[in-house]
Amino acid sequence: MGRYKGDVKPVNTSATNAILFAGPTRLRGFMIQSTGSSGSAVINGLATATTVSSSTNTQVYLQVFVGAGQTETLNFPEDGVLYAGRNGTGIIDGVGVTANSSALNITLFIDK
Repeated sequence: MGRYKGDVKPVNTSATNAILFAGPTRLRGFMIQSTGSSGSAVINGLATATTVSSSTNTQVYLQVFVGAGQTETLNFPEDGVLYAGRNGTGIIDGVGVTANSSALNITLFIDK
């Protein structure tokens, strides 16, 4: 029997800033769609229980750019990216989206 990889669930938002999951999780992939003009967004860990970090030094900061009317998708290999507190990086457990320009439709595929 193969190794159990977890229970992958989609979480989504089109908000400018949103916490999508509070607690330790792994990002397995994403699908981000522009229904209008081009835009960008940042996927990052949480600075506090109610705030997504805007820091680029979290070791999990991921900025994504999407062209007008386009869709960007990415599946991470193996165990994905761990979104949990890391010593010295200023984040706590969880994942969210910030700086979502153009109200991009963002779906993250996470273990939860």
